[in-house]
Amino acid sequence: MRKLSTSQIVPPTDNYGSGFSKLKYDIGNDDATILSLMGDQGFAAAMVKLTGQSLFFTQGLGFELEKNKSTGFPWHVGTQSFGFQRREDAGYTIWTPLCRIDAGGQRGGMKYVSKQVLSGEFIYQHINLLPEYMRDLIEAGGELTYDDFSDLKNSLVNSPQMKGLLDHVAEEDSFEPGDALIFDKYVLHRSVQLGEGPIPSRLAYALRFSSLDARYDKSRVEALSFPRTTFDYSAGSDYNEKVASRDGELVHQSSYFEGSREARTLVGVPPLPGA
Repeated sequence: MRKLSTSQIVPPTDNYGSGFSKLKYDIGNDDATILSLMGDQGFAAAMVKLTGQSLFFTQGLGFELEKNKSTGFPWHVGTQSFGFQRREDAGYTIWTPLCRIDAGGQRGGMKYVSKQVLSGEFIYQHINLLPEYMRDLIEAGGELTYDDFSDLKNSLVNSPQMKGLLDHVAEEDSFEPGDALIFDKYVLHRSVQLGEGPIPSRLAYALRFSSLDARYDKSRVEALSFPRTTFDYSAGSDYNEKVASRDGELVHQSSYFEGSREARTLVGVPPLPGA
């Protein structure tokens, strides 16, 4: 993970990801070592048991925070990384910091809110409302900038009042090398700045997974592409546009995965409901 990330992450070139010193989507998507992990029976069995889902690996990402400088992402859910599938389809992330995280010291990890406290599923509904609203505003002669879009997208959970509330109910853990956090796509989370201390930067690697029954949501993909083309910025990856093409098709069966479908599938039987 460290080798993949350090060799590929780069400074952000536009507004997207500007809170990181370096980042890169699509790291290790077809890497032989990463794919071999998916075929490991112990790993696959653990993931299926923890999530209650049959899964397939979709995408890897790398993020770096610079000490006393980078702010990372504000409160969010994975609307971009899981933007190719229906809102109700399951998706999961394994987030692995590649250095020690001391939540009571230098920090640099993440904060996250239990879904039992507040689920972030409504964010997926909210972001789908924005393209039509923005399009109508522009057609009516209004002027919109990237900053306007950013405010529309982020202020729902990042207004001073809401941010304070989420920070109050959030959890923040320490990590030793080898520790990882698994969470689903509805978990609200944000970066925590790396403060003063011995570590100059914090590198983390994330693996994304979807359920085998996830279906391609063409309208959601188009909704996410509208602000990118309108405001000429990159979302870090064109994965959503490439991974499938027909609305409603099983993403796992898409021609995009020909040649790697079996390797990226976590084989296992989910537990029975209530087990």
